[in-house]
Amino acid sequence: MATVDSNTRGADAARDGLVTRHRLFFFFLFSFVLTWGYFWLIWAPLRLPDSLIALGGFGPSVSAFLVLALSSGKPGVLRLLRSIVHWRVGVQWYLVALLGVPVLNLLAFLVVPGTFGDFVAPDSRLPLRYLSEMAISLTVGIAPLWEEIGWRGFAQPHIQRLHGPAVGSLILGAIWGLWHLPFFFGPLAQTGPEASFISASIALVEFSIGLTGLSVVIAWVLNNCGGSTLLAVLLHAAFDS
Repeated sequence: MATVDSNTRGADAARDGLVTRHRLFFFFLFSFVLTWGYFWLIWAPLRLPDSLIALGGFGPSVSAFLVLALSSGKPGVLRLLRSIVHWRVGVQWYLVALLGVPVLNLLAFLVVPGTFGDFVAPDSRLPLRYLSEMAISLTVGIAPLWEEIGWRGFAQPHIQRLHGPAVGSLILGAIWGLWHLPFFFGPLAQTGPEASFISASIALVEFSIGLTGLSVVIAWVLNNCGGSTLLAVLLHAAFDS
């Protein structure tokens, strides 16, 4: 006769097996539920201060550790933690992470017709200002570290096993962009009070296209640095700076 304990163990095994077979699905599900749920069900209804908006950025990292704990246990969690402190990569990749994105942003600005005439050469204070913003992004800022633990530390290796690095990074970039939806619709919307549904949707699509391009760059660096989540964090911080 089956006992309560044996039934409980069987249910736990079935649940853990389901998460193990569908790690990527549950990671995305938890990431969206935790972040959107916090913004729309906690932050907005309780009218919490703006300083607590950043807590929504923990969704991807919490989801990654949760899925790994359920599917791989301690070895999986430790593997992810090691990738965060994996710093032994070539110096050239640090240069790419710290300078590559700003250079790409500059080139993207200059190729737009009519903008070259408005370009003003930066002064000598630019390096210090840039490094200061990087430091703030890496410490006070939530996004670079706590997003990349989930998106690149966990999701990128799994999604590229299914679709390859190029297609996988495009898919992940689109999902990453969609995850930011609360910043375009609802109480957190940054598109302005007069923005229509169509204009907000266009803004979200444009934003997602930009993140998808960044996702491809981060995946390229990640795959050339032995899966170093640290380099992904630096790239994200450079983009935010």
